[in-house]
Amino acid sequence: MTPPLEPPHSPSAAVQVLWAKSGQKSEGEGWLPVLHHLLDVGACAAAILEREPASTRDLLASDLGVPDTDLAVRWTCALAALHDLGKASPAFQHKAEVLAARVWQVLPWQNHTENTPHGLVTQKLLLPLLEARGWDSGVARRAAQAIGCHHGQRETTPRAPDRGAGSEWHAVQDELVTLVLTAFGLHDAPAPPATTLTGGAFMHLAGLTSFADWVGSSFPLDGEPTPLPFTDPAAYLSQATARARAALDRIGWTVREPLAPNPAPIDETFDFIPHFNARPLQTLLADLLNTPDARPALILVEAPMGEGKTEAALYAHLQLQNAAGHRGLYIALPTQATGNAMYGRLRTFLGHQAARRPGQIPVTVDLQLLHGGSALNDTYQNDLARTRSAQQQTLPLTPNTAGDTADTVRAGEWFSHRKRALLSEYGVGTVDQALLGVLNVNHQFVRLWGLGNRVVVLDEVHAYDTYTTQLIHALVRWMHALNSSVIIMSATLPAQTRQDLLNAWNVMPDPAPAYPRLTVARTGDPAPTSRHIPGPRRTQTVTLRATDPDPAALATQAVTLAEAGGTVTVIVNTVQRAQDIFKAIREQLGPRFQSMCKGSKHPEKIGVHLYHARYPADDRAEREERVLRYLGKQPATYLRNGALHTTDVRPERFILIATQVAEQSLDFDTDVMITDLAPIDLLLQRAGRLHRHEGNTGRRGGHETPTLYVAGLHDWPEDALSEHHWKYVYAPALMYRTWYAIQNRAHLTLPDDLDSLVQRVYDPSTPILECLDEQQQATLRKADHHLKQQRLNQTSLGGQAHIGQPDTFIDSSPQPSLGEPDGEPAHDDTNTATDDLAAETPHFGTRLGDESLRIVPIHRNGADFLDPRGQTAAQITTLLKNDWEAARAIYRRSLQVSRHDLIRHYRDHPTRRGTEHIGWAAHPLLRDAEPLILTANQTVVGRTRVTLDAELGLTYERIE
Repeated sequence: MTPPLEPPHSPSAAVQVLWAKSGQKSEGEGWLPVLHHLLDVGACAAAILEREPASTRDLLASDLGVPDTDLAVRWTCALAALHDLGKASPAFQHKAEVLAARVWQVLPWQNHTENTPHGLVTQKLLLPLLEARGWDSGVARRAAQAIGCHHGQRETTPRAPDRGAGSEWHAVQDELVTLVLTAFGLHDAPAPPATTLTGGAFMHLAGLTSFADWVGSSFPLDGEPTPLPFTDPAAYLSQATARARAALDRIGWTVREPLAPNPAPIDETFDFIPHFNARPLQTLLADLLNTPDARPALILVEAPMGEGKTEAALYAHLQLQNAAGHRGLYIALPTQATGNAMYGRLRTFLGHQAARRPGQIPVTVDLQLLHGGSALNDTYQNDLARTRSAQQQTLPLTPNTAGDTADTVRAGEWFSHRKRALLSEYGVGTVDQALLGVLNVNHQFVRLWGLGNRVVVLDEVHAYDTYTTQLIHALVRWMHALNSSVIIMSATLPAQTRQDLLNAWNVMPDPAPAYPRLTVARTGDPAPTSRHIPGPRRTQTVTLRATDPDPAALATQAVTLAEAGGTVTVIVNTVQRAQDIFKAIREQLGPRFQSMCKGSKHPEKIGVHLYHARYPADDRAEREERVLRYLGKQPATYLRNGALHTTDVRPERFILIATQVAEQSLDFDTDVMITDLAPIDLLLQRAGRLHRHEGNTGRRGGHETPTLYVAGLHDWPEDALSEHHWKYVYAPALMYRTWYAIQNRAHLTLPDDLDSLVQRVYDPSTPILECLDEQQQATLRKADHHLKQQRLNQTSLGGQAHIGQPDTFIDSSPQPSLGEPDGEPAHDDTNTATDDLAAETPHFGTRLGDESLRIVPIHRNGADFLDPRGQTAAQITTLLKNDWEAARAIYRRSLQVSRHDLIRHYRDHPTRRGTEHIGWAAHPLLRDAEPLILTANQTVVGRTRVTLDAELGLTYERIE
């Protein structure tokens, strides 16, 4: 960006004394004039945009209606620079007494009782100044609001008097605008011709302004400021732009360019995966996108497990990145557990693509893990540490050799901050982090700017309730407005959900082809292109049998099945049932019981393993690793006595008891399965773990035929829903309809039956099932009505929660900030009112759910320790704020609970956890965590006895 030369300027005395930043407010040392800061931030905006793809800059031209992209970029950067014009007001200038004294010598002092934030003052001041320069009034108002909200919140322009009244103040404010425009070569340029500023344009300007302000505010205050901006603002801007480029280098903001400028064929792209051969889904999607079309796309992938959906999405990202000029990729998943698993896969993919660029220089890419538990992910933390130690984050932008992938993927610490993470080029995490972009939280526009002009993948979309689905629809609409492409993947979508997603992309839904199917909707097309995904594919016939839901009966059946040889998995709907079944199995087996946490292939014993979410984080992670070690692909690689071992450790006789944590996050294979009745899509997810790995054929004991035992299938499930508390976990209407859909079936054929069964259960137009008796029909009718009302309520809540539609939100009144209320789960367990006796009041965030609390079990033995042997101090009030190693060790012992007794206790009796400077309360990881003080591994809270058991996890016993 090279603005034309402007004539030198004769600065007023007033403009030279207005201050924006002060290193020592009381003494007035190390200060920065307003004009310097404005130009610094404008320079940062320019440096950011010059590293963006050309498509990003072209969008700015469209935003302002300016045919010349360079001119549009200069106008945009000038607007970003003017973000702190509000500091040129008496309300701000009086904040540093010594610096203010100079101001009052040349400008009239004014006594203001109100103290309007300077961002809002900017909104008030800038509107008439832009109008006077020929800007359309509506565009000027919205642009002023976009840059004025850089401290986090869009607010209505105030009528407060803090704007600086009087001709002298007006003159210096106008002079600042003139100097900024002069620096960018715009002093005599006609105003942009736009007559409206769209929602997308608002987010472009607001997000860029905050990003640039964060970078520009990091410039050091070096003594007395230079007078250059007052006499030659363009020359100062040139110097500031050089500093901005260096600052971007330090934080790792590199040139955004295609990862694979000429993508290799699919088989070659994924040749790092052993025995990879492109699946029909992957080749079909690649063919549909293999056209010279620069428009973004919405892609719906509805296909069962094993079709290669993830690799299809990654390859589509390479194609869209080249065709549409997208800047990067974000993969959003339902839980932290699924996000952790995807982080490793994406890291490997990016490393290979960045290092192997035929005819191109290898590049280094930044990859962030975005969720609340990222501090516990060792791979990500090692990436941060490695990046941090490499010249204090100043990494070479290319690795040493083209074939070396070790340094092609980095994790810049600057981007690991929660609000900045989506600015990074590549990311993987929970869907909640993306959905915060459409909630009224602080700096939501920065998140949307980071997701704009990017490929966004939403995986396992079937996992969300109606409320979160409404937020996803809003996110899709905003991605459409921000020129992003969206890839949505699911085992299957209810027909209404598919239609709603296509409507959000402004295309008319078409008749869905046969399942599995692929849909591509290009921006601007009236209708999508939909195709059936051809075979061949692996099909499996699962024998279906009913069984008694009583925990003792299930335990007996699991033991009997295990005695026949092979691996048995029991998946139940609540933690309490899982714990009860484990205890019953342990009692029945007696001396034949073998805890798999100790590891053994003893020929006379049966290994038993319990896995759910009510363990401290490190214990849960170890239990998850054991599931994958014993039931994952063999041979398995694992740590033993500090050394890596690779061997076949699949047990000959084994029982896994688990909750929803085993439903969709883990790639494991079981020989036979017992499951509680659940909604059909989740039931089929569970069944997908049966005979999953073909390599285990011939070693399944007495279970070479895949068999699914469904607890509660033998009889109308109304009593079971109440007795076993299932009605608090899943909608009874879906449970009844699932029961009816499969209760007379002897077999399921996967994936052939998947879509038809899901549509049958979830279609709201499905009539009352006539073969039911009169009482059953009445029960179902009541349950259907309740589900319909629940969906209507959640739809309404979801519509109220998000910021609004891209074409209307600007004209709506800004709402108070929600803070940062994401509700991302660390696991796939469903919080249940009965299991945790939780309140039913939902919180307003990315998900509806019971109120929850993070606790850390603490063993009190003279002092407070993390372990019962008293080896590691808990440091509740003494933890140092910068001691991240100790904080992570404490956080690893934490878990999330939603038990009403516990939440009420800590709400009414908060623990002293230090101060804002020392202790848990001072540390970002632990400031919301409460210690659960245990004596002999237990405590009583209210009417609940809470025990931390090494095998069972956290248990609750009601005290009457």
